[in-house]
Amino acid sequence: MAYPAAQSSRFSASAPLPTTPLARGDSARNPTLPASLQQQLFGPSPAGANAPLNIIDRPLAKTKGAEVAMGAWAFLFAEIVAYSQSRVDSVSDLEARLSSLGYDAGQRILPLLLLRNIQASGIKEPKREHRLIPILQFIHTQVYRYCFGKAADGLERSVEEENEYMITLNQPPLTQFISVPKDMAQLSCEAFTAGIVEGVLDGLQVPARVTAHTVPTDAFPQRTVILIKLDQKVMDREAALGK
Repeated sequence: MAYPAAQSSRFSASAPLPTTPLARGDSARNPTLPASLQQQLFGPSPAGANAPLNIIDRPLAKTKGAEVAMGAWAFLFAEIVAYSQSRVDSVSDLEARLSSLGYDAGQRILPLLLLRNIQASGIKEPKREHRLIPILQFIHTQVYRYCFGKAADGLERSVEEENEYMITLNQPPLTQFISVPKDMAQLSCEAFTAGIVEGVLDGLQVPARVTAHTVPTDAFPQRTVILIKLDQKVMDREAALGK
């Protein structure tokens, strides 16, 4: 699997722009940020005056202290929905746009989780999973926990179509603060989550069409079902592997 200095002509090099240092010490490497804010954004400064402040330099498996509050995540998502809504003309276009954004996120989440699993297992070349159920369980548990702080509430197979599976989330955290207008009642903002799932599946060579559907109950009025309709070649491969 494949894992995905210019100078303005307005100013002379002999007359650099005046600057005012905001703080001493570690912030000298990044004069635009005070030390306290720099540490909040990038973490404690590594030893060495020239050590780079780059997310790539952080330990891959270290996640404690790097989580984003779900409220902040939900607020950002609400702004994404509002921004996207202003640039489309219909509900279907809005869902397609959210799904596309989620797909891109899923394509980036997958290699990160796989690398963390490799590092945690200590196996340099782990066996690649080809069977369908373990792949869906990986999404139901690890992908959902990474994105939303908890695993999904259910993983089921359709009783009507053998190539359809459903992932259920009773209380979707991203959409809990989004109020859908009455004239857009058919809109499911969880199309973003469906896009994440589709992006992960494509990255694992499991092509599928993934959509989001609101299926409310008395106990869970925002209950969402992510419907996964697998490509026929996936079912053919699964049948061959099961022999």
